[in-house]
Parts: sequence; structure tokens; C-alpha cells
Amino acid sequence: MSRRLGWLALYSLSVTLFTCLLFLKREAKPAQQVGGPVVRHPFWAPAVSHRSLCLPNSEATNASTVLPVRHCLFLTYKHCRNFSTLLQPTGCPAATFLLLAIKSLPAHVDRRAAIRSTWGRVSALRGGQQLKLVFLLGVGGTSPPPQLLVYESQEFDDILQWNFTEDFFNLTLKELHLQRWLATSCPQAQFVLKGDDDVFVHVPNVLEFLEGQDATQDLFVGDVISEALPNRNTRVKYFIPPSMYHAPHYPPYAGGGGYVMSQATVRGLQAAVEEVDLFPIDDVFVGMCLKKLGVKPTHHAGFKTFGIQRPLDPLDPCLYKGLLLVHRLSPLEMWTTWALVKDEGLRCAALPAQAQQPG
Repeated sequence: MSRRLGWLALYSLSVTLFTCLLFLKREAKPAQQVGGPVVRHPFWAPAVSHRSLCLPNSEATNASTVLPVRHCLFLTYKHCRNFSTLLQPTGCPAATFLLLAIKSLPAHVDRRAAIRSTWGRVSALRGGQQLKLVFLLGVGGTSPPPQLLVYESQEFDDILQWNFTEDFFNLTLKELHLQRWLATSCPQAQFVLKGDDDVFVHVPNVLEFLEGQDATQDLFVGDVISEALPNRNTRVKYFIPPSMYHAPHYPPYAGGGGYVMSQATVRGLQAAVEEVDLFPIDDVFVGMCLKKLGVKPTHHAGFKTFGIQRPLDPLDPCLYKGLLLVHRLSPLEMWTTWALVKDEGLRCAALPAQAQQPG
């Protein structure tokens, strides 16, 4: 096993270096029109699009001065809900069965590369079920050269980027704007899987689970958390003061690492996200929208949004045979897991019983 992992590590490094060389080679030769002048693609959208016309709410600013800076900023700009699109892929094909919508950061080039080359390979059809992959990005943070995102968008046609700042509290904006994009560019998707860029999705298991499910009926399934207490510890990023949420418990919600929803639920959420006040924790916000819709999220043990807990080995491929989604894998672990799970010689004594049926 150690020798196999060593070869996989070397293979992963080779793939990464090859990707970088391919990018540098492509950038060294600007694209040209046949018989025309050199066409230089802009680094980003025109600079004017980065200026938000939404003014701060001074009353909220004055009322929240005792809160941490992040909370003050959220309350000051919570009313700002409309941001322009900087990069977007083509819309979904008419026969799209499952859309994979993955939250990412501009700097997470390696994570997106790992997904595209492993479980995110959606070019092939499986029994007529067509899949599409998109990555959801904002702007800012520690970013790669801006040309790289433009290159990714042109090369892979899977970057969906909006003009708001990347921040934990702005993940709610990704949910809001994703729902708007789904309504205009991917309304035909029968199911949507939304997750983070450090999850491993066992796509065949997800498709098997969705077989026989009716997309016209409400379905929202994942690692459901019930009666969660708002965190009142000011030292953690999940801190929410009573002034921002006074109820004793959050409504039931699925961990934001990954969940699946049907077309019917998506269409309900498209209306709910426009009516519910934005909340700084995105998965809780979705839970609030589901509560408004009267949709109860369903727990499934095959969604491991807190990762695989010790003493189990998170790289044991036999564990993944019965799971749908596992959170918190590095790009190297993703490549390793993919290679091991795809190994036709893999023999497992039995599948994990807990992952076979919804909880």
C-alpha cells in the first residue's frame, strides 16, 4: 500500500506540474484571429464593474459598533443583494440530470484541478444521465494571476464568478446568486448537488441514490443537523450574537459541505432566498429558507460533511464504496482516493452498513 501511495503522490505532482506548464505555454502565445490582429483577453471584467452602487447602511453601522468587525460589515451591507457576474459558463444542456455546483476560492486552483481530473469528470454519460460541473467564486483574497481564472473559464467552461468579496459571511451571497443563475441558465437540471471544493463525491453512488427519485417532488438530503445552538463564543467564526439571532435553536439544516436537492426544491428556494433576510452562515440560511417553504431536510448517513472520523482510515477505499460524499480531503487525498476507488482489483469484505440507507 505504501508503494502504491508513493506512486500516486508522484503522479499527482506530475499532473500539477503539467497543468502549470500547459498554462504557461498557452499564455506565452496570445490568441489570434485568423487573418486579423492579436486578440488579448481582458484580465477581468471592465474595472467599472467592480464598483458597487450599493451604499452602506449607516444606521446598522452605528448599532453594531460593539460587534466584531466582520459582523459590523455584514450588517452594514446586508441589504446589498445584487452583484454583477464576471465569468460564467454556458448554460446546462437540455438533458441535464445532475448539476454539481462547487463553492471555491480564486486561489484554489489545485482543488479545482483535482476535482476535474477525478470525480468531477462529467463529460461521459451514464445511462443517459448528463452531468454538469460549475465552480462558484467571488473575488479577492489571495488570488492567482487574474489571467489564470480567465484561462480556466475558457478552457474548462465551468467558472461562475460574481463581483463580491470572498468571505465566510458572503457564502450566503453565493447561495443567492447561484439560485438566480439556476433560474436563468440551468432550470432544466433535475437535481443539484452543492458542496465545497474539498469534498470527494462518489458520483455513481449519488446517481444510484437518485434513481427512482421524482424531481418534481421536494427533496433535500444531506448530513442534517437538528436543534443546533447558535454559537455565542466571540472567538470562533460561527459566533452569532443574540441581536442577530434570538431563537434558542437553528431550524434543521444540512451541513454546507455537501447536499442534494431536487428541481422542485430548487424552484422553491429561488423564491425563498429573495424573501428571507440574509444570514452570515450559509447552510443555516438555507435551513431558514427550507423552513419557510415547509420542506424538511432528510438525513442520509452517506454524507460525511465532518469527514471520516478516527479510528477509521480516511483513505480506506472500501469506506467510499458505500458513501455519497466525504468532506475535508486535500487535492492529493482526492487523487489518491479516486485511484483506489477506481481500482478494478479492489476487494472489500462488506460495505459500511450505515451508508446504505437514509438515516
